[in-house]
Amino acid sequence: MKIDLHCHTKAIKKGDGSGRNVSPELFKSKIEDADIKIVAITNHNTFDLEQYKILCEVVKGNCLVWPGVEIDVLEPDSKRWHLIVVANPREAASFATSVGTLFQDDNLEECTHTLEEIYEAFKDRDAIYIAHFHQKRPAVPAEDSEKLANLVGESYRVFKETSNENSMGVFANYRYNVLVGSDVKDWEHYEECTFSELKLPVDSFEQFCLLAKRDENVVQTLLNKKDSRDLTAHPASEVKLPVRLYADINIIFGQKGTGKTQMIKTLCESMKSSGMKCVSYVAAEREDDFRSLLGQKETVVDLSKMRADECKEDFQMISDWSDVNPTHFRNYLNWKRTDGNNANKTRMKITRSSAMSKGVRDNEEQHKCDKSVVDSIFNTINTIDLEEYVDEKDSRLLETLIGKLKAGIYRQRRDDLVDENAVRLVNFTINTIKGIADKSTNSVSKPSTVGLIGFVETRLSLMRAIKNILRNLTVEEINETQKIGTLDEKGDILIKSKYRMLCSSSKTDEFKIGIRKLREIKEKLEKIKNHIFDCDLTEIMQGLRGMLDEYDIKGITPFVGCSKQVINEKGESYTPSTGEKGMLLLQRALMDDADAYFLDEPELGMGNSYIDTSIRPILMDLSSRHKFVVVATHNANIAVRTLPYMSIYRMHSNGEYFTYIGNPFSDKLVNIDNMEDVLNWADESLKSLEGSRDAFYERKDIYESNHTWC
Repeated sequence: MKIDLHCHTKAIKKGDGSGRNVSPELFKSKIEDADIKIVAITNHNTFDLEQYKILCEVVKGNCLVWPGVEIDVLEPDSKRWHLIVVANPREAASFATSVGTLFQDDNLEECTHTLEEIYEAFKDRDAIYIAHFHQKRPAVPAEDSEKLANLVGESYRVFKETSNENSMGVFANYRYNVLVGSDVKDWEHYEECTFSELKLPVDSFEQFCLLAKRDENVVQTLLNKKDSRDLTAHPASEVKLPVRLYADINIIFGQKGTGKTQMIKTLCESMKSSGMKCVSYVAAEREDDFRSLLGQKETVVDLSKMRADECKEDFQMISDWSDVNPTHFRNYLNWKRTDGNNANKTRMKITRSSAMSKGVRDNEEQHKCDKSVVDSIFNTINTIDLEEYVDEKDSRLLETLIGKLKAGIYRQRRDDLVDENAVRLVNFTINTIKGIADKSTNSVSKPSTVGLIGFVETRLSLMRAIKNILRNLTVEEINETQKIGTLDEKGDILIKSKYRMLCSSSKTDEFKIGIRKLREIKEKLEKIKNHIFDCDLTEIMQGLRGMLDEYDIKGITPFVGCSKQVINEKGESYTPSTGEKGMLLLQRALMDDADAYFLDEPELGMGNSYIDTSIRPILMDLSSRHKFVVVATHNANIAVRTLPYMSIYRMHSNGEYFTYIGNPFSDKLVNIDNMEDVLNWADESLKSLEGSRDAFYERKDIYESNHTWC
């Protein structure tokens, strides 16, 4: 939930500008647009109770409004800085009185107050104190910061406000309570400001303070509101660890060699077994994964985009084909020798009849081809939301016309099949009667056919099937591009996939089946087509069918070659470095729509800046959409700044392995086997992710040594 505890609604001082003046209507609109759930009214040196009440009313039910004031602080022998005081809304009236008393008879433009004066004014109020910090000017000097903490006493009531989200980590920045407010200058652009975001949503000032205090009961109550799954992890094959994962960020961190990778793997498997879609990324396997991305193994060919047919019926024809031999002349001699031997048989004219021709229409193949084309078109049209492009009337007309075309072609194909089967049944009847008559009269009927028509028709059917296959093997190649990610300064990185049928320039790595075998099959198809009326095709056909069976080729797809190339957004070939491959694969994994994401050391090969500015926001977005995100990491930007709902800490000591669970909100890590064994979350995070607390603060001092923060 977004909160804004530094918000101006009135121009008080000369430097404020008229843009800070806001009407109730604009206030309501902008608060809703920015999706702010808690806002504190903190004008300079004043608190307008009447305006506060009006603003509370206009956002009631959508946003909590808290009373506050921004004060100029000046301690003796120090520098001027700003302190914000925010009070419990239950005390708004008494808070207004306290503000009025503090600034009584003051020149609001120039007045300053000491910390003692401020604390004396608000010590009886349920309040929190927010000091400008670091680059948020004017910032609190170190000695004044310490004095404020001593005066207030309760550390959880003292916050530091930074200038941007990069230095913010609400309730989790190594025991600093740090936030950022809008400090809005112009309400017309309020939603463009930077805001704090609470990972654990609160619904009252009291609950906010308890959360800042890291009250265990409050933390657990808020955690229990989140969707979760109880799973079993296996850091080693013989070890079972009960683990609760939340629909948010879950971190596994700790010493190397403590089974974090295996935990990630087994948790992913466990989540998959429950029926959830899971995405996995293992940084150590990025080279193999990237090669796989460019390989043939997972390639799916869409023949419709190539305007090619699978030709399954044609391959089935080859599989089922058998030759027809012409009738031997000896059969006619036998008929003549026995003709007239039986008077009854002679009267049966059917014994002298000839078989009907199959009567294959000239346009039968065209009907077959048209059917295939219209099926493809019809399926494609059905994927388009026609009414998005044309009105309802035209949409229905198009669907009607396509339906009529499809029905007409199907009708012609039906007639073709009826004719073919009618001829087959007639010829079957003739041959059956002749066989019965011959058996009964000890004579031979006239052969039904010379056999040449059957011979020719069978060969022509085979030739049509092979020609259709070869025709589809000559369709033009197509190219597709797919974005795999974005690299800083280099823009979008894409995979260009080229699909083409087997040809003279084809390469071995384009095909899943050996290219030599595919070429041999194609050569046999060409040979049969060119020698279709040779007397004996048996040997060639047997060889062809054997190869098709061996490689389970039942369509044209195996003849489609695919080559992939990495290119930049300019279309130029690009070779990513090892680190860049990891970046691209990680982006690809995180952009996949899934229920859960399991990442093993995603930071490998990546700079902290990239992790923080590119990867962390994606993880945070996934958490906001209630996705399960599980990360094994040694990176503080991931393990700390994501504010994980669950932290799993693995440790090895004296030959034993220990597992602790906790979170930054309670600042505790509890041994799952011994509830009395409790570690500090911040301390262990610093030690594991930063080297040590001393190392962290030493680097902090070095980074800040060339800056004037105050």
